[in-house]
Amino acid sequence: MSTSDLSAFELYALHWDERDQAVTASFEGPLDDAARETWDAPPEHDWIRFHLRFAAVEDVEVRGWSYQLPTRVEQVSVGDRVKVTVTGEGTDVRFTSAPAVRVGSRTSQAGSL
Repeated sequence: MSTSDLSAFELYALHWDERDQAVTASFEGPLDDAARETWDAPPEHDWIRFHLRFAAVEDVEVRGWSYQLPTRVEQVSVGDRVKVTVTGEGTDVRFTSAPAVRVGSRTSQAGSL
C-alpha cells in the first residue's frame, strides 16, 4: 500500500510534537484480500490500525478542527517533500513535511480484543 492511498482508512488521531516538528497520524479500517497481502496479515484478519509519522513539518495552517467523519487525508509529492491536507466538515489542516514513514501497525479481526 502506498501511504498516498489513505482514502479507505479512517483518521482517528493526529498527534502534534512541536519538539521534533512532527505529526503522527493514526488510521484504522477494513482489510480486503489485496490489502491483507500488502500488510502481511493472516487470512482471518480483516482490520488494521497503523500510524504514519510526518517529520520536519513546516508551513502549518489550521483553519478548523472539529473531527467529524468523514475526514479526508491527502498527500501530494512536491519535490522531496509532501504537502498534506486534512479536510472534512469543519476541519481544514495543512502542512508540508518529509514523506510519511510508517511507525507501527497491527492487524486483527474486527470486534476482537
